[in-house]
Amino acid sequence: MKIARVSVCALPFVLACTLAVSLTCPNAVRAAESDDVGVYGSVMTTRKASSAAEHMRKAQWGEAQADYRALIGENPKQEDFYVGLYKSSMKLNQWDQVALALEELCSINPTYKDKLSLERGECNYHLNRYTEAEPQLKLALNKIAEPSFIDERYDKLLQKSTITHVPQAGPRIKYVAPVKHEPVKYVPTDVQGSHFDSSEHSLSLANAFLRSEKIVVADFVGYEGKNITYFAPPKAIYKVDRFLKGGALNKTIFVRYEFHNKTNTARPDGFKFAADTMPEPGSKWILFIDNAVPVDGMYETYKGSFGRLQLTDENLDKVLQIIETHKGQAN
Repeated sequence: MKIARVSVCALPFVLACTLAVSLTCPNAVRAAESDDVGVYGSVMTTRKASSAAEHMRKAQWGEAQADYRALIGENPKQEDFYVGLYKSSMKLNQWDQVALALEELCSINPTYKDKLSLERGECNYHLNRYTEAEPQLKLALNKIAEPSFIDERYDKLLQKSTITHVPQAGPRIKYVAPVKHEPVKYVPTDVQGSHFDSSEHSLSLANAFLRSEKIVVADFVGYEGKNITYFAPPKAIYKVDRFLKGGALNKTIFVRYEFHNKTNTARPDGFKFAADTMPEPGSKWILFIDNAVPVDGMYETYKGSFGRLQLTDENLDKVLQIIETHKGQAN
C-alpha cells in the first residue's frame, strides 16, 4: 500500500479531514486508501469487494447486496460475487435473487449442482416450487455430514475481499547539527576611494575618451599666471593641430594646467612652482577636454593632469584603438 506524504504544516488539517470522513464513512476510507489490485486484478473491483465484505460483517445486507450486484455487472464470470449475492439475498429473504445467484453458479460450473443441492432445495421451497425442491432436499440429506460448500466459499470470499493495511513508516530523519558560520567582519566603505569621480577606477584612457567632449592634439606654446601654486595652477596656452573627437575649437586654446589628477589632491611636500615645471614649448600633447565650455576662460582636462598625455606613437595608438572600438556609438 502506498501512503501519500504531506507537509508537516498540512498534517493537522489532513488528520482532521481523515477523522471526519472515517467517522461518517469508514468503508469508503478503507477502499480509498487501497491501491492494491488484489486477487481480482483491478483496483476498483478490489475496493468494491472490500466494501461489500465490510457490509456483510456489519449485517448491512442491503448495502452488501447492492455491491455484489454491481460487481457481477462488471465481472459476470467471477463466482465469488454470486456467492456474496446468494448470502446477502438469503439474509434479506429475497429468494428470487437467491435463485438467480445459484443458477448462475451452476451455469458457470455445472458440477456445483450436486454440491448446492441443499441451497437449491431450500430456495425452491421458499419459491413454492415444491416439486423441484423435494428431490434436491432428499439429495442434501444424504450429504448432511459433509461440510457446507457454500459456507466454505463464503469464508474464502471474505478473506479474499479483506484489505490488510500495514502501516509503513518512512526512513527516520537523522539530525544534522546546523553549520556555524562566522560572521564576516564589517569593513567600513571607503566612500572617497570607491566613488567614480574620486577613485583611481576613473583613471583610464577608455573613461577619458567616453567622458570627454573634445580630444585634440595640440602644441604647447606657453603659460600665463601670477602667484602660481599647487592649487592655483597657470593658464596653459596650446595651439590645436588636429581633432580626434568632437567639433572644431579656436586654433589657440587656454587650458587650466592642473598639477594633480583629482583623485589624490594632497600637495606634495616641497612643491614649488618653477618654469621647468611646465612642458617644453613646441612639445606635442593629447588633450582630453571633458567640457567644451570654458570656465574662467580656460578649458579643463579630464581628471586634471591625467587628461594631458604627451604625444608619442604608442600613446596615439592607444587613443586611436579606443576610438576605433567605439566608432559608430553615441558618446
